[in-house]
Amino acid sequence: MSDMISSGVSALQAYSQALNTVSNNIANANTVGYSRQSATLQTNSTGGVQVSNIRRFTDALVVSRSLSDQSTYSRLDTFQQMASRVDSLMSGTSSGLTSPLQKFFTAMSGVASNPQSTSARQALLSTASNLASQFNDIQGQLDGMNSEINAQLSDSVSQINQAAQSIAQLNNSIALAKGSGQSPNDLLDQRDKLISQISQFVGVSTVPQTDGSMNVFVAGGQALVLGGTSQSLKLVSNAYGNGDLEVAIGNPTVNINSQISGGAIGGLLDLRSQLIVPTQNKIGAIAAGLAQVLNAQHTQGVDQTGAMGGNFFAALSGSASAATTNTGTSSLSVGLSNVGQIGSNNYIMRYSGSNWSLSDATTGASVPMTGSGTVSDPFIANGMSIQVGGSAGSGDSFLVQPLSRAAGQMQVAITDPAKIAAASSAALGKTGSGDNSNANLLATIGDRAVLSGGSVSINAANIALVSQTGTLSQQVTARRDAAQAIQAQTKSELDSASGVNLDEEAADLLRYQQAYSAAAQVISMAKNMFDALLNATRGG
Repeated sequence: MSDMISSGVSALQAYSQALNTVSNNIANANTVGYSRQSATLQTNSTGGVQVSNIRRFTDALVVSRSLSDQSTYSRLDTFQQMASRVDSLMSGTSSGLTSPLQKFFTAMSGVASNPQSTSARQALLSTASNLASQFNDIQGQLDGMNSEINAQLSDSVSQINQAAQSIAQLNNSIALAKGSGQSPNDLLDQRDKLISQISQFVGVSTVPQTDGSMNVFVAGGQALVLGGTSQSLKLVSNAYGNGDLEVAIGNPTVNINSQISGGAIGGLLDLRSQLIVPTQNKIGAIAAGLAQVLNAQHTQGVDQTGAMGGNFFAALSGSASAATTNTGTSSLSVGLSNVGQIGSNNYIMRYSGSNWSLSDATTGASVPMTGSGTVSDPFIANGMSIQVGGSAGSGDSFLVQPLSRAAGQMQVAITDPAKIAAASSAALGKTGSGDNSNANLLATIGDRAVLSGGSVSINAANIALVSQTGTLSQQVTARRDAAQAIQAQTKSELDSASGVNLDEEAADLLRYQQAYSAAAQVISMAKNMFDALLNATRGG
């Protein structure tokens, strides 16, 4: 009889715990990150039944795929959002260059048609000013996007660090719970959710430990969390201190910028290297090409005062940023001697202790130079004219960006309509000439092949840039949508493995409720039998 009571009590306790588990599943059916749990029943060695553990349903392989898919989608989604903005900027009627360029050369043709018309000349200066302003605005927009990248990097790193600290604390709590024989399922769910959050910002990998803790790695193996200890990511200025922030980890600091490939941070870094910087250089090439070639032609003509023409646009120059590790006092001045030869790349200029060398910043390929770097004999390389000032230390280097700031420098150099050199040099010394020879040549500059080694015109370069940004935006959108579909499929698999099915829970609820009632009946029957026995004993 005592066995019946003992078995009944153990059953009541076990099925009560099973009912609590089912109730918890139902309550969290719509809780993000919750994993379904189930009470595992086993025979008690002394009779009856007991709950051996509360099982947490999950699939490690699917979880790992889910983290990878989340990271891939976040990277592409981050890239797509800003790529769409760059596409709209370059292709927009009011924001791009197509309309201002067309109006400028139309106004130049107007001067060619009526070179003595003051109103035609004034209209040309007005459209030239609008064109220069459009170049400036585009530069400002691209610079603003670069600043946004820095701000988003800062926010992402902050959120990663907060999550990493929480994961380390959870690791300690989980290890302690497992060590005392508990099933810390809710803590495991919290940790998985935090790891998933990190995967939105950067690619992650995880390695479970025997004590139940989880080590988290980023950027190809850099430890973010080891057991109960976390490391913080931080942002540092890039090697040339030009304002671009990069990601580092640890103390001493290790720069891991080049190792990051996933998540929103990977997308932001891709944006800078694959879209913002190339677009700045290409728009700069168009600006510098227009200014250089038009100025060269304008100085060949004669204005209405009978004097030779001067620069129509202000002369543009490149920039050079010194490495933060430089020990010398040297500085570089970068002139644009032949824009058609520059292309759209940046360069690294390095001093060995005895000689200067130049290499492509992207490919590392050596670039030949002539000259000695002085004012009278500057280094000449790929259409650049580079002067070195001060004293360089061995190993000093500079990031040379010939075109990245050019669009922001565009401005009209003349304000007097009479200073437009529409006439040929034959009109030198003659005032109010009706000659339009030089104006005719100026009006054709937009279609001259002056860029990319003399193979691409200014108008064609603009059309190509608009097409390239549009194509890139479309390609990334397609890849983002594909990644989203894959992510949704993996999420469905994960939900199938660990999500709560209310139909199944309702069936379990009924089954455990019936078992609980039956256990209560066993206890009640044992009590009745015991009472009958007592009564029989008293009667005897």
